[in-house]
Amino acid sequence: MNRSEQIYTDQTTMNIERRSKFSHVLTSPIIAVTVGKSRTFYLHKDIITAESEVFLKALTEPFKEANEHAVKLDDENPELFRYFVKYLYRDRSILSRRIAHYSELATLARLYAMGERLMAYKFQSCVLPRFTEAVNYSTQVSEEVICDMLQTACTKMTKRMEEDLMRSLIFWYAAYRISNLQQSRIFQQMLNEIPELGKQICLWMAKAQPVELPVPSHNRDQASNPKFAPESEYGPPGSPESSEKAANQNPRKNER
Repeated sequence: MNRSEQIYTDQTTMNIERRSKFSHVLTSPIIAVTVGKSRTFYLHKDIITAESEVFLKALTEPFKEANEHAVKLDDENPELFRYFVKYLYRDRSILSRRIAHYSELATLARLYAMGERLMAYKFQSCVLPRFTEAVNYSTQVSEEVICDMLQTACTKMTKRMEEDLMRSLIFWYAAYRISNLQQSRIFQQMLNEIPELGKQICLWMAKAQPVELPVPSHNRDQASNPKFAPESEYGPPGSPESSEKAANQNPRKNER
């Protein structure tokens, strides 16, 4: 099992184990998350700590952030972070409509890299299928967009012994389109500035497209593995909900 498959499998299991009811999440403390020193998002603690290991550590251990209920992400982009906020509160779809313009592939690559920095692996597992379903032999992307994705892959994603699918797809597609890229001044400049880039392009020359992960589409994933536990008026006998119901129906019993 490669790293991308492990991310999907492990985080699906964690999601099932750590789900909370949406109504319960909304009762948790509000955290002020300042992104890029310019914009502050006010988010519920329970939902961001369930989705990001970075937030979990900052807000549950004896750090300044936990005491002040505030987290600063100076190096993140507010416009990218808003996709994460939508993901937190609405559903698991990233760019839920069909990709309308291939420049959005660069956005998906950046979102994937942000998910790595936030250690938000479930978020990454939702970004990845949107990227893989749009990148293939027939995909026509401008050289500028390809260079943007290469920049992200080389400088914003961690290099590992066993590559994950996102980086592999970006390098494969760039190698597949190398005849076009060779005419790009931006690409020529990147080859001089990023030593890894030329090596990766060479490694993927004439190779087949990396195999897509056998993961469900974002719509099926959302239905079969919802982010929040289902709301229910009363639970089974012995549960906190049923105990609360019994207490409300028999107030005299509690007075004895």
